[in-house]
Amino acid sequence: MKKVFLVGKFNETFEETKTYLSQFFTVQVCIDNLSVMLSVLKFSQPDIFVINTNDMGEVKDEFIKELKTNYSHIPLISLEVSMDAVGDGAFSDLSKYRALVMPVENDKLVQTICNMLRIEYDSDSKIIIKSEKEKKCILAIDDNAFQLRMLNELLKENYELETATSVMKALMIIEKKVPDLILLDYEMPICDGKMAFKMLKEVEEVKDVPVIFLTGVRDATHINSVLSLHPAGYILKPAKSDVLLEEIEKHIR
Repeated sequence: MKKVFLVGKFNETFEETKTYLSQFFTVQVCIDNLSVMLSVLKFSQPDIFVINTNDMGEVKDEFIKELKTNYSHIPLISLEVSMDAVGDGAFSDLSKYRALVMPVENDKLVQTICNMLRIEYDSDSKIIIKSEKEKKCILAIDDNAFQLRMLNELLKENYELETATSVMKALMIIEKKVPDLILLDYEMPICDGKMAFKMLKEVEEVKDVPVIFLTGVRDATHINSVLSLHPAGYILKPAKSDVLLEEIEKHIR
């Protein structure tokens, strides 16, 4: 499910909006507190922001500056109090931006989110129609062909999976298609996971793509060496299916 980051003051309307959106999306709610929002974004980034800037007071300008500076690549919907506010919208120079005047019908909000994320939505039946072309792309790098086949069986229903048995083959794939997330084996010959990770982060197109390490070594020294690279996450092999899927869903952009 697509992830919506809902920001605003907690009240009855806010709670109703959150409940309605939760039927269609994974909803992360956040009060209008910049430090709290940034803390949440360190661990999980949404597919879209929905922000009610009304009554934010002094923190409104801080929110706007942060989102425009560091998260302009993420689509944003602002809920405004009037058409005048829309005309003078602080986000209006963003390319992936829409403004809706309150009160907003929840179904219209869902439709707008779907339009911005290019998701097909049946307004009569009130259902989201999954599209094959909208699948997120995962690049799995592992020298073990059996492991790659296992990942393919696990992920093929909900994700588009690209596989590579070395980082050099992975870089060739990246030239043609930038993945949304990378699964990287830590124990590989010639070019191990640590070296592969550094090579990937030097590529401009994927330097911000989350990387999750898969490692079969469990000693503390090894785990600390993995964590020192600051990956999006790491999972011990053999990975349980539910654990792996949950970690992917948490980090995929």
